[in-house]
Amino acid sequence: MKKEVQQLESGAWKDHYNRSNYTGSWSTLQLRSINGSLDNNTAIHAGALQGEHVFKDSVLMNDCPYIKEVIDHFKMEKTAIRLMKLEAGANIRPHSDPCLNFEEGEVRIHIPVITNPQLHFFLEADRLVMEEGSCWYLNLALQHSVRNEGPAARVHLVIDGIVNDWLQVYFAQPQHRAEYMTPPLPPE
Repeated sequence: MKKEVQQLESGAWKDHYNRSNYTGSWSTLQLRSINGSLDNNTAIHAGALQGEHVFKDSVLMNDCPYIKEVIDHFKMEKTAIRLMKLEAGANIRPHSDPCLNFEEGEVRIHIPVITNPQLHFFLEADRLVMEEGSCWYLNLALQHSVRNEGPAARVHLVIDGIVNDWLQVYFAQPQHRAEYMTPPLPPE
């Protein structure tokens, strides 16, 4: 995956669309997006698509056959698929992505392609150490933040998709450690 990411380095990385959520440089390269556009890096919930808008592979998907093989491992309907780069010194502020969790039917899977020991990814108060090539499902309806205090950029392959029977069985397998943390209920 690293080799394919390096080959795409000269590609059209786009600043993340939610500029109020970060400092420094946080950018994306669309492998699958709304109508396959390289310019549209928004990742909206599948149910929010209207009209003729659909998720399609971008032309860049053809340039990364191994990454596509990894993506195809997940036998679910995929929505947005992006490479997400957080440059050295950049921070993603604490935020949550409502409804982006297994329990509500949409998941986001993170696969670190390039990282460093000074990358601090927090889900709620817990620091997650995500090694290169590992695979993570995170309940991103919970608050999360990231700080890249390392000397180089961090790049994750991020796959969004729709929960189906295959994914439910996959997550239930004992070799796939899954911890479900649910957001606290609002006060009554």
